[in-house]
Formats: sequence, structure tokens, C-alpha cells
Amino acid sequence: MNKLQTFSKYFIPIFFLAGFLIYGASLSNSFIWDDEEQIVNNGLVHSIKNLPHFFQGSTFNTGGTGNLSGLYYKPLMTVFFALFYTVFGDNSFFFHFFQLVFHLANTCLIFVLFRKIFPQNKKDSRVLAFFLSLIFLVHPINVETVVYSSSLQDILYMFFGLVSLIFLIKKELTIKRTLTLSLLLLLSLLSKETGIIFVLLSVVYIYLYQKEKLKSLIGAVLITLIAYSILRFGVAQVFFNKHNLSPLTRIPLLERLPSMPKIITFYLTTFLFPVYLSISQHWVVKSFTFTDFYKPLAFSLIIFLALTTYLYHLYRSKNPLRKTFLFFYCWFIFGLGLHLQIFPLDMTVADRWFYMAEVGLLGMAGILILDLKPVISRFSLFLFFLAAIVLAVFSIRTISRSLDWRNGLTLYSKDERITPNSFDLENNLGVELYRVGRIQEAKTHFERSVEIAPFWWTNWNNLGAVYEREKNIEAAKEAYLTAIKNGQYYLSYENVAKITFFGENNPEEARKFVKDSLKILP
Repeated sequence: MNKLQTFSKYFIPIFFLAGFLIYGASLSNSFIWDDEEQIVNNGLVHSIKNLPHFFQGSTFNTGGTGNLSGLYYKPLMTVFFALFYTVFGDNSFFFHFFQLVFHLANTCLIFVLFRKIFPQNKKDSRVLAFFLSLIFLVHPINVETVVYSSSLQDILYMFFGLVSLIFLIKKELTIKRTLTLSLLLLLSLLSKETGIIFVLLSVVYIYLYQKEKLKSLIGAVLITLIAYSILRFGVAQVFFNKHNLSPLTRIPLLERLPSMPKIITFYLTTFLFPVYLSISQHWVVKSFTFTDFYKPLAFSLIIFLALTTYLYHLYRSKNPLRKTFLFFYCWFIFGLGLHLQIFPLDMTVADRWFYMAEVGLLGMAGILILDLKPVISRFSLFLFFLAAIVLAVFSIRTISRSLDWRNGLTLYSKDERITPNSFDLENNLGVELYRVGRIQEAKTHFERSVEIAPFWWTNWNNLGAVYEREKNIEAAKEAYLTAIKNGQYYLSYENVAKITFFGENNPEEARKFVKDSLKILP
């Protein structure tokens, strides 16, 4: 026991050492993907002096209109972007550094949470909490969350949500502490809408363990939701609108339902075997085939039936672990359920969307291990080496995947082979190829993107840039005008004005076009 206590002193330092060893090489990665429109080209986040604007809109650059556009409300992420940019400029190293630090902080908070929720009278609980937290730290499915700067939202909502849960567990809810809890939950929600899960989990935890706090918690929740609603709907006027670009967002709920079993299977199999990791996945299950529907459905039903049966067994036998398992069961269901396309999202699946559900899954695994300890202890040496191998394999895969994110060209080239028929991945790869002078290859990918998503605007604008470079002025202008028709894309307005003035040598028409455009984008 003394050896265990001595070793446990090094748990937190081990987290930080492992984190920097595994993710250290990724700190030199470039800005990538949505980073360009949310950070690099987004003038508002280049100064913390623009703080009021961050609570008055979404997150994306709008071409100098003085506002932030988008479908979601994540002002706290934008605040942190502005803080980093004000102090460090456009040096991506520091954005990655602080994002990694927050991931390490989340790992430590998960360790603390496991320690507090796992049975205190079991001496192995601390070591188990350490191992499960280490899995969370090094798991390859979290690479997108950690190294992609625009995913800071996921890191932040998890951070403030975990702090709120630990605060709730430890503290009596006086008026002052109730307000503090409300603030923590609000900060989680202001980081990302998914923070609502921590509101639900707070209610579940109090109902299971500390019902005497229920009235105070309800007060805290009401304060949080009222404050959030005032900021989002009153100040920013950001409502719940569909993305309407991803194929799943363009179909009704009944047509989205067949994709759900495959989505569940994707997350669980990727967690167990994180081999084929890729961004921008927009697949849709359109037919009831064995591979796309029946097999994933059977797998999903077996998993949830097994979990529910085990939960029933714990309650029927009055096992002291039953409430803890139920808590993490709810955590997993809430985290996964929010990303099953009941409410359509801008992609079918994304690795970063499992960041929350993963903790619930690890928590349930921990309870199962504690419950089966008499059996497991017979194979302790074998399981120790197996755990070491799993951690080593996951760490190597994480290092490999984080290096895919070095720059846009490396990431998109790699992922395009894994995820074909992705309209934005094709477009983004085309952009990177264009930047390095591989124009014809870029054109092929822009044309492919337009073929997949003729209703988008960015791909048409980029295809127009290729036509303009080829001196095909008529085709270029037509492509730019299509981009404007599809989405009033600010760059396309600039390009049409430029090509009309210089390419067609028609300053009068260009002047009229600019004057009319200013009415739309003042």
C-alpha cells in the first residue's frame, strides 16, 4: 500500500510528461481547415478589444462586415482565440500549446472525477482511475480534438463541465456556491452547445447521490439556462438553423434514422480499433443492405442490450456499484445521443464528437473491472502487459495521426483516400494543391467537389479562380456568379468585380456591380 501511495504521487506528472511526449511534435503544426476562417482571416479575433463582438454573433469571418457568422454560438472559444492572438500573434505554436494544456487539464479532471465517483473503499480504484485517464489522454480518436485549433470549443466545454461536476460533488450548495455552479455550467455552454450534457449529468448525479441538493441545483440550472438564452437569442440572435450542406442535413429525420446504427458502430469500432481516422465524413445510409444497415444495427443492439442487462443485474443484486454504472451509462448515452443526427449536424461523424461519450464509456469499463476484480486478479500479470501494449499502440497511432495534421496538404491528401466523395475534403485538397502550383490537380478536385455539392459556394469560387488563371474569363465569371447565387460568398463578390473591371475591361459595369453588392454586404 505504501508503494502504491508513493507511486500515486507521480500520476499527474506522468500525465503531463506523456502528453508532451506524444503530442510534442504536433505543436509546430500549421493552422488548418476552419482555422483559416475562424482565426487567420478573421480580423475580429486578432484583438481582445473586440470582446463585445464575440457575444453578438457566431465564429466565422464574414469578409470585413464587422460581424461573425455561423450556425452555432461559441463565444468563449472566440474569446480565447483573441487572447492568444493578442499576445502571440498568428503563431500557431501557442494555439496548439494551450490547447494541449487544456487537454492535459481535462485528463487530470477526469482522473479526479473517477477517484471521487469510484468506490472509495477499493484500494485499486486509484490505479484504475489513473489507467482509464491515461487511455483518454493518449487515445487516437482524440487527436482531432487536441491538434485542430478550431476544436478548442470541445476542449473548453469539457474543461468547464468537468470542473462544474467536481465542484458539485465536493461542495454544499449555498447561495454563493449555487451562483458559482451556474457560472461554470454557463461557461461550458458558451464554449459549445454540447455543454448542455453537463447540465443533464448534474441533475442525474444529484438525483442518484445527493437528493438534498436537488432544489439548489434546479435553481442553478435555471440561472444558467436563462443567462444563456438571453445571450444567445437576445444579444446574438443565433437560433437553431440547419447547416444544409452535408447530405444528412438535407433530408428529413425519417431518412436520417437508417444511418444511426452505422454512426454508433463507427464510434465504438473507431474507439476500439482507431485505424482509419479521417475528417469530413458525409456518408448517408440510403438502402437497407447488410453491410450498411443490418450488421451495424445488430452490433448496436447487442452492445446496448449487454450494457442494459448488466445495469439491470447490478440493480437486481443491489450491487453497491449500480449507481455509479448508471451515472456513466447516462453519460455515454447523452454524449453519443447528441451526435446521432436526431438534430442534423454539419457532418455525419467526427472524431471530436466522441470526446464526451468516451468518458462515459471508460467509466462503465472501470465499474465492470472493479466488479469482476476476483476473476481479473487471477490474470493480473497478463492484463498488466496487455494494458501496456494497448497504451503503447494507441500512443504510436496518436503520434502518427497528429503528424497527418502538419498542414492542409498532408491531412487532406491522406484523408481523401479514406473518405472519398466528400465535397469539402475534395475542395480543401484542391485549395492546397493550388497553393503549391499543382493547378490541374487542383482543378480536378474542385470539379469533383462541384459535382458532389453543386449547391455549395466555396467550391464554385475556387473553380472560378482556376478558370481565371487559365484566362477563361467567361467560365470564371459564371462560376463566381454561381457561388454568389448559392451563398452570397463575399470573396466571389470581390472576384466578379475584379474580373469585370480587369478581365472584361468594363469599369462601368464593375462600378455598378460593386454599388449593388454593397447593399447586400455593407
